[in-house]
Amino acid sequence: MLCQLDAAIGRLIWTEPCARALAISGAVAGSLSGLLGVGGGFVVVPALRKATNLQMQSILATSLAVIALVSAAGVASAVLIGEMDWSIGLPFSAGAIAGMVAGGMFAGRFAGPKLQQSFAVLALCVALGMVVKVLLTAGII
Repeated sequence: MLCQLDAAIGRLIWTEPCARALAISGAVAGSLSGLLGVGGGFVVVPALRKATNLQMQSILATSLAVIALVSAAGVASAVLIGEMDWSIGLPFSAGAIAGMVAGGMFAGRFAGPKLQQSFAVLALCVALGMVVKVLLTAGII
């Protein structure tokens, strides 16, 4: 594990290999987000799981922070070029906030491994949905 958590202070012990691993993971997440429009969380969670000994709740919180930052940049860009459709964005945001609150109420009931398994199932479902969408769009199915 490249990045170790200092239990006494609750923070990562910063080393050059740790910083490099996190920077590369961030660059990959950003590239995929910009290129494919997929949330950085799908790269951030497995990358942080592999590179650090953080608890799953901390990894998910970090993933959500990354998604929020990338999303904020996207919204700012859309607003600046005049392409933001508020009639879609506001109700969607309201639903996302409601979902976050509901998810937060259940988060304490899941242990680390159970939460990790749930995320893996969700990621698989999203990936399968994307494949089906591409196949439908291409007229293959």
